[in-house]
Amino acid sequence: MSRLYILIFVLLMGVLISYSQDLKNYDAQKEFILSELNKKGEVYFRFITNSVDIINKLSREISIDNVKSLVIGFEVFAYANEEEFKEFLKYNIPFEILKHPSDLFEVRMSDDINEIRGWDTYPTYDAYVNMMYQFQTTYPNLCKIIDAGNTVQNRKILFAVISDSVNFKKPKPQFMYSSSIHGDETTGYVLMLRLIDTLLSGYGVNPQITNLVKNVEIWINPLANPDGTYYGGNHTVNGAIRYNANNKDLNRNYPGPIYINPPVTPIQPETYIMMNIAAANKFRMSANFHGGAQVVNYPWDCKYALHPDDNWWIYVSRQYADTAHKYSNYNGYMTDLNNGITNGAAWYIIHGGRQDYYNYYQRCRECTIEISATKLLPPAQLPTYWTYNFKSFLNYIQKCLYGLRGIVTDSATGLPIKALVTTVGHDFDNTEIYSDSITGHYVRMIYTGTYSFQFSAPNYITKIFPNVYIKNDSTTILNVMLSPTSTSISKEENFPDKFILYQNYPNPFNPYTTIKYQLANNSFVKLELFDVSGKLISKIIDQYQTKGIYEINLNANDYKLSSGIYFYRLTTNNLSDTRRMILAR
Repeated sequence: MSRLYILIFVLLMGVLISYSQDLKNYDAQKEFILSELNKKGEVYFRFITNSVDIINKLSREISIDNVKSLVIGFEVFAYANEEEFKEFLKYNIPFEILKHPSDLFEVRMSDDINEIRGWDTYPTYDAYVNMMYQFQTTYPNLCKIIDAGNTVQNRKILFAVISDSVNFKKPKPQFMYSSSIHGDETTGYVLMLRLIDTLLSGYGVNPQITNLVKNVEIWINPLANPDGTYYGGNHTVNGAIRYNANNKDLNRNYPGPIYINPPVTPIQPETYIMMNIAAANKFRMSANFHGGAQVVNYPWDCKYALHPDDNWWIYVSRQYADTAHKYSNYNGYMTDLNNGITNGAAWYIIHGGRQDYYNYYQRCRECTIEISATKLLPPAQLPTYWTYNFKSFLNYIQKCLYGLRGIVTDSATGLPIKALVTTVGHDFDNTEIYSDSITGHYVRMIYTGTYSFQFSAPNYITKIFPNVYIKNDSTTILNVMLSPTSTSISKEENFPDKFILYQNYPNPFNPYTTIKYQLANNSFVKLELFDVSGKLISKIIDQYQTKGIYEINLNANDYKLSSGIYFYRLTTNNLSDTRRMILAR
């Protein structure tokens, strides 16, 4: 037996040596390192370690890109800017500097939109922008281009919004695809352009596409880091870098969950854009396309604890990967890690990722899809990867139509309400969701089972619906009417010597109303306007007033108010009265 152990040890050492034979120290690679940092502001390298703890510590210092299990230990691929690389060197780990993926070969580029629609070439930056706006011009009733803001170098972050109600609001879920937050991972960039084109041209022709465009508001951002992708110039994606123009990894740049340390780098313009877009909308599902592996990566990335909807995430991820297997003829595509799916932290932990930010802070269901092992895919292979993924693209969007769905409204007025929808005994880590404040629409995607759901909102009586059965890939409709509580939190007879507040009229108002009150004594008066969530909209009055009768004319247009429930609160000498108003336009 001892000889067998010796033989196994020798074999394992041989494997480890073969993996690490090109690893060197800093001095041996200094010239190449300085050249890469000077040319691109970042280096791409690999190293080997047998310590998960070291990988987790380094994930706060550098941008780990991939971790591959070896017979002994792990092979780690990573990027770092100059400051980050200095931190890595403190660990005294041998490493090998690699050529950037975007420098391995020259790709074919085009600025001809018709040629680009052959989908076997990469667009120049100007052609990309022109193509996006051409979608809007060609399909004005189905597509709207949103210019979400500018990057460090003043390139555009663009979204195509696709819906049969693109010019008005309907009660339907919002969905988002985004690609190439890492500028040198470009497969998803071209595939998302092709998806926009296919959704628009397929409306009214392809039944599944028609159903999605009718029932989902689809947002697609093909290029989240144009400065990184076009680092070599607007005419080429060769020379692309992972980071943005400030040499920051945008997918390590988001605030983490409140119990996780935030990223140490300043939040970048591109990150603020994505945060603002999410805050201004209510994306129910999204996915972020990457390259460098072939796997669906689901939450969480920043911690080992499982997401409350872990079984749902496994089911959805498994369907994406299995469908890709089918359309790639089971030729080994999308088989990394657990045959094409992985929990993020189980692969390797990262901090500051968009996936965790969207799931935790925006209550969205976002995963990361590593779509090609080769980061800069030869353009002739792009149509093949489209075939592999197209059906999975559509099926993933369709998931936001399943689960528990409905409209939450005010029982007295029928107007929509922004309500918190809680799965009782199940939700934590911000997995509760809100109904839309404009339409009242909500969708709670969840794995097959029987659940109790609670609906609550400020100034409404909470309702709980027990024993609601949900089935995978099916829809359960539950429309909910919430009854308002009393319109006044204080009764005027409790302080008749201070002031008398008369009910505003008319109610509903459209868009004018009058607030009338009588002061029995000289008082300091504060009159404030709030939305249905309790957020202060404006201080209408904040001053000392003498006793008497006052009338305040409130014009909703002055405050850019849309239809909904609002409250005003009158406070004098520490006594207050709050009244509910309904704006019906």
